[in-house]
Formats: sequence, structure tokens, C-alpha cells
Amino acid sequence: MDIATNRAGMLVAATLVVTVITQIIYIVALSDIGIVEGWPLRSTLWTIEVLAFTLMAVAALAAAMRDAPRALVWSALAVAALLNVLQAGFGLSMFLPLTEAGEDFAPVMGTIVAGAFLFYFLAKVLIGLAGVGLGLALFRANGIAKIVGVLSIGVGAIAAAVNIFAIPQGMTYTFPAGATGTAAALLTGIAVWMVARREA
Repeated sequence: MDIATNRAGMLVAATLVVTVITQIIYIVALSDIGIVEGWPLRSTLWTIEVLAFTLMAVAALAAAMRDAPRALVWSALAVAALLNVLQAGFGLSMFLPLTEAGEDFAPVMGTIVAGAFLFYFLAKVLIGLAGVGLGLALFRANGIAKIVGVLSIGVGAIAAAVNIFAIPQGMTYTFPAGATGTAAALLTGIAVWMVARREA
């Protein structure tokens, strides 16, 4: 892996970890707070996510062009990042106006939320699959790298399966899909960092 690809990988890893942190803050601080009341923090987190996922998409696309053996992994991460930009962008640009518009717009709000979560679930599928691919690369190593590889494969596969199942179910399985997807994002971020570091 050349130095440019290594740096792109490190950026992908960092942005994944940042989005895991924003997800945890969101669940802890905003799960029981309405859109209007929680808007200052909610909009801040979504803005951070839009910027982080945009950086991730650019970095992953750059890595895909230079790292042919892992082009599919980088491409999956790039597409996942773009889907997450759409998902967070829906929330940032539409949720507050539709909430303030009142009950007459509740069906529209429900449709937009469902669309945002479809992108969210699909992005988690791709991140999980990327985690499987990176985990397989680390599985051939020894020590901590092998352990991370096994965890990345297992959690990534579970997250992909749960989120594929969640896609046609609307918002019924949001919590398990989000929880497994967030865990996969963390392990995928660690796996990206380890692969880039090992091959620097």
C-alpha cells in the first residue's frame, strides 16, 4: 500500500470512528427528546456526520483507485458514506421544517423518515460487508490483528444480515439494525486502521 492509499485509509478509519461517537451521543442524549427541543444538538451531530461521511467517500474512492486488491472494500465504504450523507442530509434539511409544519404534514414526515432509514440500513449493510472483507485480510495475521479480523468478520456479517432484514420492515427493527451497524462501523474502522498501518 503506497503512502497516499495509507493516508486515505487512515482518514476512512478516523471518519468511521467519528460517526460511531456521534451515533452514541445521539442515542444517549436525544433518544427521548423531540425534534424541536433537541434541534441544536441534533443538527450539530448531523452536520458533523454529513462532513465526516463526505470526507470518507472521497478518501475511500481515492483508495479504491490505488488499491486494486481491496477495490471492492473501498468502493463499498465509499457508497456507504454517500448513502449516509443522504440519510443525515434528509434529517438536517427536512425534519425540523416538517415537524414545525404541524400534523397536516405528518404523513410526509413519516415518508421522509422511512426513506432516511432505508439509506441508513443499506449503508450499514455495506459497512458490515466491508468489515468482513477487511477482517479476512487481518485473519491471516497473528496476535491482536487476527482477533480484530475475527471480530470484524463476525460483527460485520451479523450487521449486514440484520440490516438487510430491516430494509423492507420499515422502522420496526431500527434499534437492532442501528446497534449492530454501529458496532460494525467501529470494528471496520479499527480494521481499516490496522490494515493501513500494517501495509504502510
